[in-house]
This record gives sequence, C-alpha cells and structure tokens, in this order.
Amino acid sequence: MNAESARQCLTDIGCGPDKAARLAELVETNRLTEAKQRLRCLRCELMEELHVCQRRVDQLDWLIRETERANTAK
Repeated sequence: MNAESARQCLTDIGCGPDKAARLAELVETNRLTEAKQRLRCLRCELMEELHVCQRRVDQLDWLIRETERANTAK
C-alpha cells in the first residue's frame, strides 16, 4: 500500500483531509504499526456510528409498527 492510495481510500470513506494526510504520512514513513492502530480506532468509530444508526432504524421500525397497529384498531 502506498501513501497516496491510503489517503484516497480514507478520503473516500469520509475522513477529513487532515486525518487522511496524517495517516498517509504514517504509511509513507513506514510507521505501519501506528498506522494500523489508528486505522483500528477509526474502524471502531465508524462501527459506533453504524450502531447508533441501527438503533434509530429500530426505533423507526417500532414506530411504524405501532402506527400500523393503531390504524388497524380503528
């Protein structure tokens, strides 16, 4: 993996330019252990965002079911 492809990938997934540049610099300077650690942290952040969105979807699903149930009870 080269620094530019790392930077592009990070930009594509929504990292800000500063964060992408810092991570790309770690790759470029062959500080791969630190890069891997930061990438894992970024992954955890994204997974938490995913879980938050999933809880919102679950709440919407519940609200839809309750609305349908109330509508059929009329």
